[in-house]
Amino acid sequence: MFNVRVIAAFCFMFFLLAGPGGLRAGVVNPDISVIGQVLYKYHDAKTAADAHKPTLELGETEIQIDSYLNPYAKGVFVFSVGDEGLGTEEAYIDVIKGLPDGLALRGGKYRLGFGNLNPLHPHAYPFNEAPRALGAMLPGEDGFNDVGTRASYLLPTTGNWASDISADVIKGASFHPDETAAAAGWVARWKNSLLLGDVAPLDIGVSATQGTNNVQWGTKTAVYGADIKTKIPFSSLTSLTLQGEYFYNNSSVVVDTTTGDTSHMGRQGFFAFADLKFKQRWNAGVIYDQYNPVENKNLTNSAIKGFLGYSLLEETTLLRLTCERFKPENNPAVHTVMLQVLFSMGPHKAHQF
Repeated sequence: MFNVRVIAAFCFMFFLLAGPGGLRAGVVNPDISVIGQVLYKYHDAKTAADAHKPTLELGETEIQIDSYLNPYAKGVFVFSVGDEGLGTEEAYIDVIKGLPDGLALRGGKYRLGFGNLNPLHPHAYPFNEAPRALGAMLPGEDGFNDVGTRASYLLPTTGNWASDISADVIKGASFHPDETAAAAGWVARWKNSLLLGDVAPLDIGVSATQGTNNVQWGTKTAVYGADIKTKIPFSSLTSLTLQGEYFYNNSSVVVDTTTGDTSHMGRQGFFAFADLKFKQRWNAGVIYDQYNPVENKNLTNSAIKGFLGYSLLEETTLLRLTCERFKPENNPAVHTVMLQVLFSMGPHKAHQF
């Protein structure tokens, strides 16, 4: 029944966008892209029902609709289709021109600009899943994503150095997903980009965010982060990307819901990876994760994952193979092998070379 409703909804949407009225007005004919995936997985987690049993499933499908509304603004919608149905992952407007020099605005629901990796959708990563530390240290169940308003400003600099600051006021629901009451939060970021030897770009940034994790008792969570990224070119078809992020999560947690007694919890985490792209169609690398889990700040979980990617012809069809060893402290290691097939239609690709 769900599939029939989704197909009918998109047929109606296509009629509105591409019908006689739509063909006469370019601004209502946006770019439409669909990205799908097929996942093959095998793991040895002893507590899981499907341990040592290969599984094949259809991963989340992403539908992106975007267009310039006029020379000054752009609208973006991103819908996800999965086991839970159709959901709005992002829906926002960017005002990129017409404001005082260097100022840009964004409003709506979007992946927040904390660090380098969170603003991207997972299909844009060189591996097939977000780093474990990213999900463990930042708020949100599916990435740090919230309703908000952002103002960003390109600072005046000289030479080959660019510096950008941004600030978001957010609804804050990502900090307390189990509560319907509202409590606003904020995000701030300072990013610097420069060239090393006029050939290798270097990005260095710091980020911070704060929100209410329990509206009833007013307890707060603050996360601070630092990130670095560089891309070393070896030839026109070969380059090495080195990237890493560090997080410190400082939270007050309610330990007694009757009295409102709280406990302080400080946790750390980081990830770092190397990604070698070669012969245009191939990439290979390794990523390492380490973090204190929210269940016990005194434990340290770690994971190391090797990944290999290949494009059949160009970025519309990607194959990714990963092998991971995840070691929760005081528990046996879990080994996982995953093969991901990504296929995309439309101008928004799964990966750009």
